[in-house]
Amino acid sequence: MTLSERLLEYVSACFTAIWIESHEHADALTEIAQMCRDQDWRLGTWDIDRGMQIPGGEQPADAGGNDPLAAIRAINALASPDSSALLVLSNFHRFLNSAEIVQALAGQINAGKQNRTFIGICPF
Repeated sequence: MTLSERLLEYVSACFTAIWIESHEHADALTEIAQMCRDQDWRLGTWDIDRGMQIPGGEQPADAGGNDPLAAIRAINALASPDSSALLVLSNFHRFLNSAEIVQALAGQINAGKQNRTFIGICPF
């Protein structure tokens, strides 16, 4: 099963938090981006160095730069009533020792079931 097939399955099942592992980081992000284009989903990526990136789009006003807490909240700016939104957080596991980050992530995971927003945490 390819990464795209597995992600489609998880999104269809409304798993709003997805742990994504790959040894080919750039290839994984390329495949995720292609899947989002094929499904007409909004995609955002975030890492501590570059902050929020939206392929082919403008940055949300509340993208938060390199603030990991703002990154979690920024997914709501990607949300749309007509489609799903996926936010890929690279190396985000490094921030999971913060109570504020974990609480915001838990809240967004629950909210994602209502507004079809999904968070992918990539330890790369």
